[in-house]
Amino acid sequence: MKFAGMTSQLALFDKPVQDEACNVRGVRTVKFAARAAAAFSMVLILGSGLSLAAPVWAETTGADMADRVVPVMPSGAGPVGGSAQLAHEVLDEMNLLRTDPRGYIAVLEAYRAQFDGDLVIRPGRIRIRTYEGVAAVDEAIRFLRTQAPVAPLTLDHTLALAAGDHVHDQGTNGIVGHYSSDGWDFGVRVSRRGGEPYGGENISYGYDTAREVIIQLLVDDNIADRGHRVNLFRDGFVRAGVGCGPHRTFAYMCVIDYGYPPIGRRTERR
Repeated sequence: MKFAGMTSQLALFDKPVQDEACNVRGVRTVKFAARAAAAFSMVLILGSGLSLAAPVWAETTGADMADRVVPVMPSGAGPVGGSAQLAHEVLDEMNLLRTDPRGYIAVLEAYRAQFDGDLVIRPGRIRIRTYEGVAAVDEAIRFLRTQAPVAPLTLDHTLALAAGDHVHDQGTNGIVGHYSSDGWDFGVRVSRRGGEPYGGENISYGYDTAREVIIQLLVDDNIADRGHRVNLFRDGFVRAGVGCGPHRTFAYMCVIDYGYPPIGRRTERR
């Protein structure tokens, strides 16, 4: 059995946005091998995309990362400690990557070692077919060698609530993408929770460990502009909230909502 995970990414301008931020510019169909289903890819005006992305392996080597290994979970078992713990671990793992990109090379090198052609062979778990094979991993490693560290993201509870709302909606309905089942986008979801309706969003489908989620977004297999990776390292983002939970089609999903400095603090700096 072969499985390809999915991700989706959205980045909005560093200012409040109107409805045109979510106008669809193009739609194309792609195929993937998960449960013999079909997925779609769409591009939104401000650069969001939904497409197949690199699956990952959840172990690592290297002294710098030895104390940060996320346990490998049986497929479909869900995270140890539940969805709330996974959400916290995803934020921690993302900050580990942001603050020490060169140290994270060890994680990708361990992942690369599991490839057999375009397949990732994970002991005790299902095999995963990628689109680019090790080429995408090698490109990500080269990127990390030159990427400067960026500040860690602080936990934002409003963004976490908005992310959790999207997980609950999509997980229950088995849908994917940045739009909720009621047609609203990231900005509206954050506004509903009392937040500022601009920032960015990454979504991972199919993985239930923090390390798998972050490697999937970092390698960004089959995504030409590596938009998920751009969001991971966007230095304008200072806050983030994560929501994770079951998904009717892909077993698990995680949503990462990002935020810029609050408008009040920007005014104070001027």
